[in-house]
Amino acid sequence: MTTTLITTLRTSADKSAAFARATCLSLTLAAFSWGAWAHGGEDHGEVALAVVGSAIAPRATAQTEDFELVAQVQGTTLTLTLDRFDTNAPVLDAQIEVESGANLKAMAKPIAPGVYALEAPMLAAPGSYPLAFSVQAGDITDLLAATLDIAAPSASTVHVHGWGEWATWGASAAVLVFGMALVMLRQRKRARRQ
Repeated sequence: MTTTLITTLRTSADKSAAFARATCLSLTLAAFSWGAWAHGGEDHGEVALAVVGSAIAPRATAQTEDFELVAQVQGTTLTLTLDRFDTNAPVLDAQIEVESGANLKAMAKPIAPGVYALEAPMLAAPGSYPLAFSVQAGDITDLLAATLDIAAPSASTVHVHGWGEWATWGASAAVLVFGMALVMLRQRKRARRQ
């Protein structure tokens, strides 16, 4: 009879331990999946177009049958990249004159193969600037036109935490505390048996 009672107690303890392990495992798995549950604040319909951020420098492009030119502003420096339209090879030793109304008329200086630069302090202010580029490379002379749009700095957006995010963290903490309580109870039962 004593052996039957000991076997019954062991079986009962094994069942409760298995139940505690299964409960901890299922609660842990459920906690990991909470981040994937439905949440609000966005439309899952059409994909929104990418918004140009302030990290991308303002630029303008122009092309003709002979040349392709990209103008990019970094502060007050206007950097021009000039290449052959048909081969995309950089144009070396070109003379580029840049005009923008009465505010700007200057020659660009080569700084790298196919890359030219000039100072244009007027481009530091937001606005739309029509640019004319007179290019002479060897025996080819061409006139390119582009408009450079410089946007005003945007106001910074504030990251706001919604109630769903806080609920997820709170539920995760509750699962963690419940799991720790189950482990502590199991350890306490083991200590009493010994």
